[in-house]
Amino acid sequence: MYLLAILLAYSLERTLEITRNLHWRRIILRWQHWQHWQVRNTKLEDWRQHDLGYVLWAIIPALLIGFVLLLLDNVLLTFLVSSAGLLSAIQAPAARAAYKAYLQAEQDEDGAEQAKQLRLLQQASGRNEAAPVEHLLLWIHLRHYFAVMIYFVLLGVAGALVYATLRDMRHPHNSRWQLVNQLIDWLPTRLMTLGFLLVGNFSKAMATWLNSIGNKPQNNFIALTKVAELAEDLTAPTTTALVKRNFLLYIVFVALLTIGGWL
Repeated sequence: MYLLAILLAYSLERTLEITRNLHWRRIILRWQHWQHWQVRNTKLEDWRQHDLGYVLWAIIPALLIGFVLLLLDNVLLTFLVSSAGLLSAIQAPAARAAYKAYLQAEQDEDGAEQAKQLRLLQQASGRNEAAPVEHLLLWIHLRHYFAVMIYFVLLGVAGALVYATLRDMRHPHNSRWQLVNQLIDWLPTRLMTLGFLLVGNFSKAMATWLNSIGNKPQNNFIALTKVAELAEDLTAPTTTALVKRNFLLYIVFVALLTIGGWL
């Protein structure tokens, strides 16, 4: 079921353009807006102002979906909801459009348009600091595709949607929220870069990957890009090829777990 849901959702994402109102980001932002007005001037408002309360309120839709599926215990319903949940969580239309326009501008040798599309790609990636297009592509793939798949395999559709909620929700820009994002991206980053070792230059990147899982967690973006640069000679085309090979590697791994009866 896991493998089929992943294959269906990720295939549809490339071929089917769904309305923005069904993107998980939009659903969560509407939920946050609604519940803000519902608890305003009530006793719940004070509790919601705390970071923990803020998170718990935000992840209620994801947890509710998981609870209903567990309660009904229907394989077909679980498959359909899981596929739909994955499809809504991995949507990144702004990033896809900006990258296509960037490649077209590069082909037309239009430097001003390239710079504009690179800024849009940076905005779509959620990064505040400027970065090369290759690094932005890696980060977008990690947060919108790979991490969602990892949490789905580990925790089911509820886990994937909780991750997508924390990734996309509006939150204060402070050190606590930076730590939350660091924690939820830590495991997917290390697994994704582990895949880079296996589909890229293992000997060059191995030491850097081992260093990234040391006692002091490194910045996920830096860990991701450092290992990728050593595993592959990065350009925009080779970066997309690298993440595709890595994704196929983990699809094979999920297939083996399914065949073995562990999923």
